[in-house]
Amino acid sequence: MEETVQGRRAFHKRPRGPVWKETYRQRCLQRMKSSRAQLLDKYRRVGGVHCGLMAQEVMEMEWLALQSAHESLEAQRRSDSFVQVADPEELEVLEEIQQELMSQEQAFIEEYERGLQFDDTCLWALLEGLQADGVICPVCSRHNLSVMRGRVLCQCGLHLFSQAPELTEQTFRALLEESVNRHSETCAHRPEFSVTSGTEESASLLLSCAVCDTLTVLL
Repeated sequence: MEETVQGRRAFHKRPRGPVWKETYRQRCLQRMKSSRAQLLDKYRRVGGVHCGLMAQEVMEMEWLALQSAHESLEAQRRSDSFVQVADPEELEVLEEIQQELMSQEQAFIEEYERGLQFDDTCLWALLEGLQADGVICPVCSRHNLSVMRGRVLCQCGLHLFSQAPELTEQTFRALLEESVNRHSETCAHRPEFSVTSGTEESASLLLSCAVCDTLTVLL
């Protein structure tokens, strides 16, 4: 940690005068919160990231922004009144801010991993429901479906009409299983099932995922 902060001494220059520490800290925390989606997207794509990289990037970007926003920046540059942060107390402040950002970064990752575990449990429960006797409604996840003469019915109000009159519980179950398995090959989150609004004949069953932006018409 000491090497990380001290290694950036040449980068961390501050204007003399007004107290900047709390302003810098708040800006770093706000940028870290707004970078949560970017961090988790990188985590999903590479299967993990080294904790602390985002914190370091945030600190560097906010330091540049703080310098650029300083009203007398150009005058201070011309007078060469910028100094390197070599004060032990100021280095300690930077270390504290970095530790706080790293803790927030780790909390984002742990929350994401807990969500993955929950989604994985729900996914297996969904698949087990599809494989049980009868077909559990994918929309309400409570009642068994009835499939007859091309119509799919559920006590929750689900009413779908298929153009294929040969649709049976077995073929509908296979359709659901295939769609869930195909989605799980590229995304670990549980997909959601919903029905488009419209008449019974025009309503459609959709599979969607807010994480990977999947949207598939199943029936």
